[in-house]
Amino acid sequence: MKKLIFLFSIIFFTSCSNFQHPDYERNLEITKQWFDVFVTEDLDATMDFYADNVEYQSAFYGGPLMNKEELGEYLKGWQDNMENISWEAQNYLPGVDPETSLPNGSVRTYGHWSGTHSVSGKSFKGLWYHYLTFDENGKITEGGDFGDATGLVMSVMPSEE
Repeated sequence: MKKLIFLFSIIFFTSCSNFQHPDYERNLEITKQWFDVFVTEDLDATMDFYADNVEYQSAFYGGPLMNKEELGEYLKGWQDNMENISWEAQNYLPGVDPETSLPNGSVRTYGHWSGTHSVSGKSFKGLWYHYLTFDENGKITEGGDFGDATGLVMSVMPSEE
């Protein structure tokens, strides 16, 4: 009986503990570095964060799951059309494996992107959510953006005169 109580105690305390994947802190720092580099509009440096086999979900309505080359064009479009880009994170959170629901070292974040459209000069600020999954080398293998990309682009378009 003592062994059974001991076993249940271990299970209880383990299930109530705040277990964190050992790579989460490293991946969190890489994520923060990615945002710091992206806002400099250095596309090559930004792309260095991604694995060659990355799959990334576009935030645009009907947007595709992109490979590394397509992702580069996607990010270039944002950088070419926006100035004074900034990311104000509201939170960074550990991610979980979608099949096991166990921590997998991935990073989720939500916050506000803001900046100014290069042509119209109109400013924007929008709430976004991002998820990033990493390989053992700290490269991003999966990710995605969730936000109203189409609405953001429409809101900063030059006014028709």
